[in-house]
Amino acid sequence: MANEELFLKIIKQAALDAVQNSSPCDFCIGVVVSESPLNIQLDQKLTLTEEFLFLTRNVTDYTVVMEVDHTTEPEIGGSCGEHCKEHSHDYVGEKEFLVKNHLTEGEKVVLGKMAGGQKFIVLDRIG
Repeated sequence: MANEELFLKIIKQAALDAVQNSSPCDFCIGVVVSESPLNIQLDQKLTLTEEFLFLTRNVTDYTVVMEVDHTTEPEIGGSCGEHCKEHSHDYVGEKEFLVKNHLTEGEKVVLGKMAGGQKFIVLDRIG
């Protein structure tokens, strides 16, 4: 029995070592050093360019369609000139909005290094 338990322990340890050595995904922190073209510095010697990056929706501009149903606030004077003192109107239906979520210089980001270490996925900004 002792030999069987030792054998199982060795097999389990070998499996754990294999998973750890394959590095299916490592996480790292980077800093955006350039917006266009996008460059992210991981350390003093390694800066990643766009060709090595996959960007999630968390770090890109994108559009969303939203349902709206409200009345605008009255505008006093403003762009309609002196002929209208107050102006408001209904704002109803589906509207498309641009979410400006792109990365900017100086932001810290968390990246996942994909197996093989050739590509990185930019998951989100930090702080």
